[in-house]
Amino acid sequence: MRVLLGATAAALVALLASPAAAATGVDTTGNAYSTDRVVVPMTFPVLGATSFSDTFLACRSGCARKHLGQDLMGAKMSPLVAACSGTVVTLQRETHVGGGNYLGIACDTGAAKGWSAMYLHVNNDTPGTDDGKGTGQWSFPAGIAQGVRVLQGQLVGWRGDSGDAESTGPHLHFELRKGTGWNGTVYNPYATLRAAHHIAAPTASGPHPEGTLLKTPAGGYYVVQGGKSYGVSTAVRTANALSAASAVAVSWPEIGLYPYAGRLPLRSGALVKDPTGAVWRVSGSTRFPAVPLPGQAVSPVEGTDLGGVRPVAVPESPLFPGLLVRVGGLLQQVGDDGALHRVGAFAAASWGLKAADAVDLPADTQLPTQGADLGLRDGTLVSAYKTGVGVVSGGLFRRLWDTREVNAYGYAGKPRLAVLASAVSGLATGEIAGTASSGWHR
Repeated sequence: MRVLLGATAAALVALLASPAAAATGVDTTGNAYSTDRVVVPMTFPVLGATSFSDTFLACRSGCARKHLGQDLMGAKMSPLVAACSGTVVTLQRETHVGGGNYLGIACDTGAAKGWSAMYLHVNNDTPGTDDGKGTGQWSFPAGIAQGVRVLQGQLVGWRGDSGDAESTGPHLHFELRKGTGWNGTVYNPYATLRAAHHIAAPTASGPHPEGTLLKTPAGGYYVVQGGKSYGVSTAVRTANALSAASAVAVSWPEIGLYPYAGRLPLRSGALVKDPTGAVWRVSGSTRFPAVPLPGQAVSPVEGTDLGGVRPVAVPESPLFPGLLVRVGGLLQQVGDDGALHRVGAFAAASWGLKAADAVDLPADTQLPTQGADLGLRDGTLVSAYKTGVGVVSGGLFRRLWDTREVNAYGYAGKPRLAVLASAVSGLATGEIAGTASSGWHR
């Protein structure tokens, strides 16, 4: 089916509206509506077999209210994707059966800009049941929450029967509103859905958690930090022990979600060789001459990779940030805070730290303050018995509930660090509850 793009599409949206023949009104729930016929270029919001007929403004609840959308009937747990690129402006996870799961996306690009796509009756059941107990795991993918920006074609949830659809067949009630979320005027989405582009699988991953290594179509690498992207040269990627095999492939629009914030700096403790052959140990924003231990790996870097890392003759302290030491047989690392942090086997694997690189301290060494144990590195994809697969992000464990999410977020085939459940059980869950709203009807 043909997709309408650019200025031509925007013009057609305007041309299809016929104010002279249209009716406007406000229904009994306070929703303004218009019968102008519009075709807004969008992706069809459900994947898989779906049927629907035009029931816009049909009687509901004994004609006490009007039907303000289209019911897209089909199998429960069919993936829901973003009909447009934009921001999630409303999201509710039901707190009791009948409360309903829903979300709304305010479109912000192309001819769809200024419109909102509303998704109601998002799944609330455990797969294969009608138990109303699946909201925590099977309503929205991890990371989908109010305020998050999504891309057209991105997985945003699963079809179900939550809210006042419990007594009907599973379906997505889809609304098209001119304006932002519930505040927009309702238009009949039938023509838009008929003209919508159908896709076979989600076309975008993300939103990506802290520490994720991204790879662009041109082969460039970036790390997500604080909602921004940092460019990673091959040399820095190697020195910082970031595995190319773990990189998530993203499209150009996806990398555009994260404002560029400069080049990723070399991490404290990195042992590098500059183009002149000089070997340096990096410590925060400084570097000093170093002599590698026998068999210790040294990463070649370019002069640009050392930008902002000023050379010093000697470190301010022999226990400089990034130094890996062995104290009483235990592996520890000096943090940027100057404290010692115990390094467990799982943390060492996630950071690329090797026991062979540790320095044995003399018995009479004055040790710094003991800090918390070193945690798993942000962006680490882990797998634990009973806990399952997830991503460590900002000290949280973001659970990926099944292969649908693993695939949708670009983690299929990526190396997983097998850990004991205790390594992640102490982390708070990364699931975000979202913000409740009101004023919806099927």
